[in-house]
Amino acid sequence: MTDLVDNDLFAFDDDVFTASKEKQEISISNIEYQAKIDTDGWFHTDKPIDELMLETHGPNQLKSSIEHDYLYKRYDRALSKCLEYIRVARTNDQCKVSGTKEISEIAMHCSVKLNNLDVLKELLDEKQLTIDTGLLLTRGKFLPLVGRYREAMNSYVEYHKERKLDYKVWAEMANVFMKTAEKDNREQEMRYHLANLSMIRAIHIYTNSRWRNKIEFVKNRFEKELNLLEEKLELTKSKQGNADKFVEWMANEAKSIELAGLDGFDWEDIVWIYKDWILRQDIEIEEDHAIKAAKDL
Repeated sequence: MTDLVDNDLFAFDDDVFTASKEKQEISISNIEYQAKIDTDGWFHTDKPIDELMLETHGPNQLKSSIEHDYLYKRYDRALSKCLEYIRVARTNDQCKVSGTKEISEIAMHCSVKLNNLDVLKELLDEKQLTIDTGLLLTRGKFLPLVGRYREAMNSYVEYHKERKLDYKVWAEMANVFMKTAEKDNREQEMRYHLANLSMIRAIHIYTNSRWRNKIEFVKNRFEKELNLLEEKLELTKSKQGNADKFVEWMANEAKSIELAGLDGFDWEDIVWIYKDWILRQDIEIEEDHAIKAAKDL
């Protein structure tokens, strides 16, 4: 049998296990480094936006500067940067930005702060690649400012189909009905009744949601918000708003949409609100009085 031990088998050169390069000690004091401090606005630059937007981190840097300007109420600067951001993203094929939704929303807020409704209208008219629930809520909030109540109500209805437990959307719907009714009161006015219905729904969802009212600050917040909702409900009542009258009107085959003041809305949205009120299929009340989502109408 061949001897397994061979003195020459493991006879490696001495430098095989030696590092090819010697480690060099680096003096930290020789490294020049300056931390970027967000609060000092390090992301602001005089570099042209057309050039900045083509850099790897340029769009994020510009977005940070926009948010920083908005935070410090420099709305004119923020709006100008937003519009340039959107322009480059949509016209320069070399720009890798895939969407402008967030920047468009900031631009909308800036235009409202500056009372620049012409720019707001243009932003609302721009088509987005995706319409998520957040954008629906934003559009619902700003569309009434340019007199587009029909679209605002449609946005709120579509939003509520996705976010059934958001009580605030019903309060916003009530605001839309109230505003349009105040502009031209009709013979068989139904908008105040719909505003009353909307506020009742808002309070119903709010009071049946899970709230840890045993915690003092949570209880205080709950009661404060409830008081505001109840004040809005009383306002609808002061305009003779009554949800039951709307239900009665819907059952009348001879009803006139125009005389009721509802010709300014999509009829499908009014029917959806009616079904939500009658069928109550979008929510269920559990034994512990907590709301849980159910199937769409």
